[in-house]
Amino acid sequence: MRSKNSLHTLLHSTTKLVVLLVLVFTMSALVAAQKEATIYNFQARYDGAEPVGLIADSAGNLYGTTYQGGGSHNCGGNGTAPIGCGTVFELIAPTHSGGHWTETLLYVLRGGTTDGVGPSSPLVFDQAGNLYGSTLNGGASGLGTIFQLTPPAQPGHAWTETVLYSFGSSEGGGPRGLAIDTEGNLYGEANGADTDGQIFELSPPSAPGGSWTYSSLISFTGANGADPNGGLILDAHGNLYGATFAGGTGTGPGCPGGNNCGLVFELAKPATEGGTWTERVLYNFTGTNGDGASPFGGVIFHGGNHLYGTTAYGGNDIGDGTVFELSPGPDGWTATTLYQFNRNTGGFRPDAGVVFDHQGNLYSTTTFSADNGGEVFKLAAPASAGDPWAFALLYDFNCTTGGGCSPLSTPVNRGNQLFGAAYSGGTAGAGFIYGIIP
Repeated sequence: MRSKNSLHTLLHSTTKLVVLLVLVFTMSALVAAQKEATIYNFQARYDGAEPVGLIADSAGNLYGTTYQGGGSHNCGGNGTAPIGCGTVFELIAPTHSGGHWTETLLYVLRGGTTDGVGPSSPLVFDQAGNLYGSTLNGGASGLGTIFQLTPPAQPGHAWTETVLYSFGSSEGGGPRGLAIDTEGNLYGEANGADTDGQIFELSPPSAPGGSWTYSSLISFTGANGADPNGGLILDAHGNLYGATFAGGTGTGPGCPGGNNCGLVFELAKPATEGGTWTERVLYNFTGTNGDGASPFGGVIFHGGNHLYGTTAYGGNDIGDGTVFELSPGPDGWTATTLYQFNRNTGGFRPDAGVVFDHQGNLYSTTTFSADNGGEVFKLAAPASAGDPWAFALLYDFNCTTGGGCSPLSTPVNRGNQLFGAAYSGGTAGAGFIYGIIP
């Protein structure tokens, strides 16, 4: 049976599904009195279980992955029921407010040595509409894969999956957190073979049908970071930005397990193709005096060149996590703690990244809360620079009533609604997709 340990580290196909499985479900009208609505409940066996990330296309349709489910018997079973190796799905937006969403399985992972097991990160689109994703396990050496899904020429037909790369023991494995540039190069995070993790590049072939080329851009060794997680982003010049859960030079009481507190980094693209990428540490977290520790959800740009994210630990004396801003200046980057979480008054342990609306308000989730299920929250941008950000609870999940647990994925902001994934809970206990009006 496949263990969840590999996914837990990141968090601190059916026989022949040639014909796409389509399930239709109803989303209740979201009104002010009811901020949250479940738009899809996973049923664990064939349609997927444990959703771990969402993205949206320009039409507002949602795409995501489930860590388990799909029906493949190659990944163990629970009695006679297969656990499944994971799925890729699409949720088609309704044509009118309060209408039906439609779920379609785009691909069911089969496992074994030829396919991946356990997709654990959001997908990415290229300019041609192909989807790319990663799996923590499976492939030729069982250490994970990078795959491509090509849309069908005719609507309603099956998407085509191609495994672009299988990780081997010399490369580490466990790929996650993909980003893609305008030339189609893929970048991601992975474990290191003999290091504390790595950032890699996967470059497309020069001719159709050729092999993709793998390159390790940097290896983390502790002082320069350890355990990269949360995904990568690119700036306009092709430089990469991300965060490591541990490592760096910062230490403090808010850092978990006595480890160093993690950092935010930049990888500067070389001036000439094939040159060396250069790491610059933008900030070392300290877990002291309100500073965060152990960023897990990555970072994003907002307001020009300011970076925002969450830390799972640090902040208050208990170390319940923070939301932070990094601002560039002539003497380096300055960190500002925008909010400190406190388990005695609300949710804590924010593992997801952040997203903004057009008004500059920030949204994210916590993994835990007073009802154990985690929260979706909003930080309203201050009217004047330097004023505090105003916290507002949007929804508190409740594990004990089947209302969902662990909204681990970074929310997606579409129009006036937020969408996200609860990793567990729901009608079958296999997780669900929710929508919220902030």
